[in-house]
Amino acid sequence: MLDFRPPKLNPLIVRLTKALTPPIIKKHQKVSEISVDDKSRQILSSVRNESAVLVPNHSDYADAFVMFLLSREIDATFNYMTASEIFLEGRFRAWKSFLIQRLGGYSIIRGSVDRDAFRTTRQLLQAGERPIVIFAEGGLTRQNDTVTPFESGVVQLCFWALDDLRKADQLKPVYAVPVGIKYIYDQNIWSDIELALSRLELEILPEKPLTDLQPYERLRLIGTKIMEVLEKEFRIKVDSETTLDLRINTLREEILQRIETFMEIKVDLETDFRKRIRLLKNTIDAELFKETEELSEYERKVHRQRSEIFRQFYIDIERLTNFITIYEDYVIEERSQERFMDVIKRLENEVFGQTKTQSLRTAQIRVGQPKNLTEIYDSYCQNKREVVQEVTLDLESSVQDLINTMTVPIEGQMDFSFPA
Repeated sequence: MLDFRPPKLNPLIVRLTKALTPPIIKKHQKVSEISVDDKSRQILSSVRNESAVLVPNHSDYADAFVMFLLSREIDATFNYMTASEIFLEGRFRAWKSFLIQRLGGYSIIRGSVDRDAFRTTRQLLQAGERPIVIFAEGGLTRQNDTVTPFESGVVQLCFWALDDLRKADQLKPVYAVPVGIKYIYDQNIWSDIELALSRLELEILPEKPLTDLQPYERLRLIGTKIMEVLEKEFRIKVDSETTLDLRINTLREEILQRIETFMEIKVDLETDFRKRIRLLKNTIDAELFKETEELSEYERKVHRQRSEIFRQFYIDIERLTNFITIYEDYVIEERSQERFMDVIKRLENEVFGQTKTQSLRTAQIRVGQPKNLTEIYDSYCQNKREVVQEVTLDLESSVQDLINTMTVPIEGQMDFSFPA
């Protein structure tokens, strides 16, 4: 069980980190700068010292760093709800945990009733000294253009904070603020795309150089070969005329059902697959970080053994979120180098276990109109579940709308022909 990591905000460390991190983020996260329009700045200024939750999409590992750069840009300080595993990753875990907490971060065990995290969030909202950043998608999506379904827990925490404020006879505005983040490459990266395609071809198609084909055709052939390997691994038989989308869906369903069966999770097969993936992630996290202090030594041994089995499923879940969430026309729908590189990065993660292609990007940020939840608190008290769901869907839709407003420059669009 991971001990709760509370926020231990240190203004001096925040100021020093703001001064030192931009070049570090540029080097390691490949974010050269952030771009925030004037309207978004005004909105953020209006809630910088209020009880507010900033709700961005979570498409990239760099998102948390981008939100920190945003706080630097507007001269504000945020708190950050942070997945527990972040505190455990890497060689410098103790140092990383120290820094995250001093910058305002605190841990939460996803998929569990993390009372410490819930209580801390409610207390921070009651105090209303600074906004809290919470990624409502519940995990990394790698979808630069598309928002995945939000978890309702973010909105529920806001209303619980309002319950606390009412009991203390201190009812005041509590805001939920939609934030859209979209990454745009700083320059033409087609040479990087060409290199990435060649690297993938050498790894999985060494006998068949494809440089005489259009880039999109090469990408399709690479993706098809990977599908063939995975279908063979999972013993899935497909007809030669089966569309790529159907093959992707079949493989996705096979992996999902295998894990759900092992974990004894019963779900409606009509449920959105992204929600099912999130449920699996949450179930694994809940098991790995399960409280064991009151268990016997034998029970702890069994738990350790079970945890090792659960950890093995991370590979398949990573595969689900990494490669199989792409659909056949993803690149064609918006002929941009950003979407092309989205797919390449997923394929690199599948083939190499990491992303090898790194090009500098600008993080565009747009902030939507804050939603004052206090104004609908009476409605919430009468119909809690329905109101929470409505606000959650509204936030999700608002973030998607913000992302849609951020267009790709003409020089980043594809200028080569596509197959029919």
